[in-house]
Amino acid sequence: MARLSQTAFQKTPGGRQMASRAVERANRYRAWPRWAVPAVRFSVMALLIVSVAGSVFWLWRTGLTQRVVEGVGNSVMQATAGMGFRVNEVFVEGRSGSEKADLLGAIHLQRGDPILGFNLSRARAELEHLPWIASATVERRLPDLVLIRLTERQPMALWQVDGKVVLIDRGGNILINSDILASSNVERFSKLPIIVGQGAPEHAPELLSLLDAEPILSPHLGAAVWVGGRRWDLRLDNRINVRLPEIDYATALHRLGELVTSESLFDRDIIAIDMRLPDRLIVQTSENATQRRKLPGEKI
Repeated sequence: MARLSQTAFQKTPGGRQMASRAVERANRYRAWPRWAVPAVRFSVMALLIVSVAGSVFWLWRTGLTQRVVEGVGNSVMQATAGMGFRVNEVFVEGRSGSEKADLLGAIHLQRGDPILGFNLSRARAELEHLPWIASATVERRLPDLVLIRLTERQPMALWQVDGKVVLIDRGGNILINSDILASSNVERFSKLPIIVGQGAPEHAPELLSLLDAEPILSPHLGAAVWVGGRRWDLRLDNRINVRLPEIDYATALHRLGELVTSESLFDRDIIAIDMRLPDRLIVQTSENATQRRKLPGEKI
């Protein structure tokens, strides 16, 4: 390996000593292997990286980093609130069954909070955890308005099970449990049908859709009982029990609708109609009707 000599420097006053030192340093470095200098540089950089990473890890473990960031963030948010960017109004669209207190409790928002610090995605997720809410959108309208749009689940029926009554939607979701339902305004749900039995909510949407196709029947439905996990019994006008077949009860409902129209079944003293057999219809009348048929001169 080539070495430097003092002759490479111009001879000037005082330059001889400086040249001697420079040559000595250069020769010392050039005496190292080629890989030595990069290795030293790499080691120094690695040491710096490890030191910084260790410091960051220590700050994270002790929570200082998060507290510092949160402190700075809170200060900034409070500063923006002082500039007028704070919550003044919360508007809600699409609310029918949901309670205002439940909505405000879900979004954790109060008048005067910094609107720029309001977490929209977390608020939407919390709203969609409420029983009545199928979906929600949350928007920030600067400088001071939060807008919430709701799509609520629609009540389908009152479900009676284990001696309790709850309000459910078409997906079988419980909208109001028995305790709250008993203490709330039940009258607004009084026109809904009552379904009874384990597993009834899973099969009720099909039954109610078929009844909607028979407008002569649907207004008269009082309750529907899911029997043995296989079939339905209907209670019409709170006095006529209709036993539907296990298979193809859609045809039986259509036939029943035709009989109501042609035979005026609802005007007769009938207490039960058995449609479980495909080739026959069994009609049971009340005791009063039976006694009237046994009067002298009447055909029995």
